[in-house]
Amino acid sequence: MGNHMETQSKNVVHDFIVDPSQEKLMHWIFQHHPETAVKFKLQNQQLRTTYMNILLGIINTLYYKPLHDLSESQLSKASKDLSDLTQVGFNLQWLRLKLRKVCFDRKNHRVSEVRIGELEKQVKKLEVMMSDVKAGLEKEKAKLKNP
Repeated sequence: MGNHMETQSKNVVHDFIVDPSQEKLMHWIFQHHPETAVKFKLQNQQLRTTYMNILLGIINTLYYKPLHDLSESQLSKASKDLSDLTQVGFNLQWLRLKLRKVCFDRKNHRVSEVRIGELEKQVKKLEVMMSDVKAGLEKEKAKLKNP
């Protein structure tokens, strides 16, 4: 009876029990990447659900988190989880490619942030120099008016 109560708020999508809030994402996975679970043969429904939840977690990290919020450890965990899922039979080449792209984009994002910081410092220095030059100019103009 305990099992029946647990699955009442769950839906079955492609032989995986999922939370209704994840159903749309599950349909997207199997529509766009039907090869994902073809070789995944585990019969234990609890393990199947656990692995699918790991997969959904990776997707949420890679597709829905802003680049500036992604940490190195989150990307490392996603990579390890992807390897684990591949070892148990998931075909996730499509997600591995997404991970590479996110890592590349994140690296470029970080480089841009550093470059922006450097340029902002340069602008500040130039503004101070310009202010000093303007002050010097006004001083020289004042000397001409009041010799």
